[in-house]
Amino acid sequence: MIRTLLHVHTDYSHDSDASLSDIVSAVKREGIDCVSITDHDDIRGALALQRGGEIRVIVGEEISTAEGHLIGLFLHEHIPPGLPASATARLIHDQGGVVLAPHPFSILCDSSLGRACESIAPQLDAVEIFNAQNPLPWQDWRAARFAERHGLTGYVGGDSHLRDWPLAPCYQIMPNFSDAASFLAALRQATFVCRRHPPGYLVRSALGILSSKLTGRRPAGFGANQLGDASPDSRTDSGQAGLAGRARS
Repeated sequence: MIRTLLHVHTDYSHDSDASLSDIVSAVKREGIDCVSITDHDDIRGALALQRGGEIRVIVGEEISTAEGHLIGLFLHEHIPPGLPASATARLIHDQGGVVLAPHPFSILCDSSLGRACESIAPQLDAVEIFNAQNPLPWQDWRAARFAERHGLTGYVGGDSHLRDWPLAPCYQIMPNFSDAASFLAALRQATFVCRRHPPGYLVRSALGILSSKLTGRRPAGFGANQLGDASPDSRTDSGQAGLAGRARS
C-alpha cells in the first residue's frame, strides 16, 4: 500500500510559489510515496520532477477547457487549453491517460465544470470528492453524490499551491500501480485520509489571488516558471528541467 497525493501545483502554475525543490522536500518530509503534479496548462514541471528521479511522479496537467477544468494523468504530451471539455477528455484518453474532474462543483472559483459535469460524465474516469482547498464541505458532498450516481471512482485532492504549508493534508492509501489502468484499479480500493488546508493557508491563497486581480501583478515567486505566451509546443521542452541548481523562488 502506498500513500498517493493527487492534484499538486508548482511554480509552473500562475497561482503557486512552490518550486520543484520545495515539492521534493515536502514529499520526503511528509512520507508521500507518489505525487501527481498537475500544473495549469503545463506539464514541464511534472516532466522535470519525473526525470529528476528523486520522487515518484505521475505527470499530469490541470487543463482549462471551454467549460471548466479537467485533469489528465499519465500524460507525455501537453494538451492545449480552450478546447471543449469533451475534446480535451478525448485527447487525454488518446495518450492512454486518465480523466479526472477536480473540484467539479466549487463556487469559490470560476473554473469548475458545474453543469457541464452531466454531459462529460461518460468520459470521466474519476471525480474529486474531497478537495483540501475547499472550505465548503457541501460542495464535496455534491461531488460524491454525482460520482455515486454515475458509477465513477472518487479520489481526494490536495490542490496544494503554497510552499510554506503542508503539501499533503489529504491523500489516498492504495495498492501499488504501474500504469493508468492499474492506477484506476488501485484507486477503487483506496482508503482516504481527508483533512483540509488550515485557515492561514486559505487566507494567504485568497490574498494572493486578490492582489493579482487588483494590481495585475502576481506576488513574488508565484508562477516563476510559467510560460506566458510561449508556444504550446515548447511546453514539453526540457530547457529548464534540471533540478540541480534551481533557486527557490
